Amino acid sequence: MESVVLKRTHERLDRLLLSKVAREASLVANRENKALELPVQVVEDGHIIEKYADGSKRIIKKLVRVKSKVNLKKGAVLCLK
Repeated sequence: MESVVLKRTHERLDRLLLSKVAREASLVANRENKALELPVQVVEDGHIIEKYADGSKRIIKKLVRVKSKVNLKKGAVLCLK
């Protein structure tokens, strides 16, 4: 039977691996889009910006931060059903 510490270590390593794979996939996708001269949409400084392969940018929309109505404290347990 696997110990709790060993199980948490495996989970942490799985998360790190997934994060690394996602980061690499994003870099490859950005390079492909640039090579194909396709625009990329990103969030910068509270705006959705469309970046073009030639380096130009276009602001699509300003993001408005909405205050959450749910008051959570650090350490609160969430149950999804």
